Amino acid sequence: MKKNGFRQSFSSRKFKMGGFQTLTMVIVIIVVIVLNLLVGKLNITVDLSSDKIFSLTDETKNMAAGLNDDIVIYYMVQSGKEVTPIEKVLDEYGRLGHIRVEKKDPVIYPNFSKDFTDDEIKDNDVIVVNEKKEASRHVAYADMLIQDVDYSTYSQTNSLDAEGQITAAIQSVTSADTKKIYVASGHGETELGSDFTDILTKSNMTTEVIDTSSKKEMPGDCDILIVNGPKYDFTKEEYEMLSSYLQNGGKAMFYLNPTAEEQPNFKKLLSDYGLDTVQGYIVDSEQSMSANYPTILQPTMKEHDITADVTEGSVFQALAVGMTSQEKVRSTLKIEPILQSSGTSFSRVNQEAKTIEKIDSDIAGPFITAAAVTDTYSEKKDGVGHAAKIFVYGSYFDNYNQVFISSNQYGNRTMLLNSLNWLAGGETTTLAIPTRSLDTETVRMEAGNIAFWIVLLVVLLPLSLLGIGFVIWYRRRKK
Repeated sequence: MKKNGFRQSFSSRKFKMGGFQTLTMVIVIIVVIVLNLLVGKLNITVDLSSDKIFSLTDETKNMAAGLNDDIVIYYMVQSGKEVTPIEKVLDEYGRLGHIRVEKKDPVIYPNFSKDFTDDEIKDNDVIVVNEKKEASRHVAYADMLIQDVDYSTYSQTNSLDAEGQITAAIQSVTSADTKKIYVASGHGETELGSDFTDILTKSNMTTEVIDTSSKKEMPGDCDILIVNGPKYDFTKEEYEMLSSYLQNGGKAMFYLNPTAEEQPNFKKLLSDYGLDTVQGYIVDSEQSMSANYPTILQPTMKEHDITADVTEGSVFQALAVGMTSQEKVRSTLKIEPILQSSGTSFSRVNQEAKTIEKIDSDIAGPFITAAAVTDTYSEKKDGVGHAAKIFVYGSYFDNYNQVFISSNQYGNRTMLLNSLNWLAGGETTTLAIPTRSLDTETVRMEAGNIAFWIVLLVVLLPLSLLGIGFVIWYRRRKK
């Protein structure tokens, strides 16, 4: 009897269910182990960060796909001293075609870097090498992992710029030539901020400040001249020098300052190329960031190479000067509006006025707020491709407008890149990857909301679960 009972226990429904559950658990464990080994062997990783911090952008992937030369990225680091964010990004580069990543210990190989750079090499630095062209570029660890201070909260901020710096280095060692940018000074111009200069550097462009008041002619290696919001006018001699520069196929970016003093020579230079500026700054309640900020414009975009790939409504301008285009211009001149304010906009002339409503002294819109001008006159003697080009933007890069190019959240960054590429004649690939924050974002809640969620989660939800459990227990008990 006992033997039969023992045998029957193995064929019971309870034993079969238990055996099935045990077998299922064993199979799941085996599958997990096999998958874990397989993933580790194939080096498969998934970037679960909210904004894909450690993943490469499509821009970098497309750039790598178009490479003709093989690139070697040397990761200069001692074993055990790798910085995880940089190492993860480098792993992603190693998966791209034409790119190989190698680790080199600077302690074991102290002279290795001297074949490529005279810079002092530190742990987690990177050297990008194009062996075919024998070109190289050193990327410092401090430029890839940036620590700064947020003075609004007096807290340390951490951001990752590994992809931006490494992609820019690859562009540099594979590019045919580097563009030279001169930045005008001497007229109260605002210095280009770090976001602007970062875009230029990553676009394989070098910059140099030039005081045009002390020059008789523009340097021969000037590919693009940038004038950022001058407060004071050019002299007559400067006007003649800049006019000569443009007549001979020069390229320039002019950013206008609504608080500038009278600038007859600067205005004449713009007028020579079919653009007249309007006094004051634009107020546009219809096309603005919000009704409370009608001077931060959200202008309409016109179809052009400069606005290609820019999402409609994603470009903003703070305190913009309005422009109008001349109806009668020379046959070699082509004026193309890029951005435009609404028909209800106006230019505020009296800057002491307290209302945002239109008053008698205001000038009615709409206005051009950005324009591209091409003059093919110089091509008659120098050939096709030597036309003068200017890009005129109604506002300048002060603290407000710098924000709009600091990330890809706005279309301003892409439009700036496109305008640089348009001026350069498409000869350079203006690819600039923005930095990414490594800081953990915290959610801040109002006191009333905190009290609500405490009552809901700590009191009401547990009581509800207890109540449901009691009802289930009571019903089963009665059965």
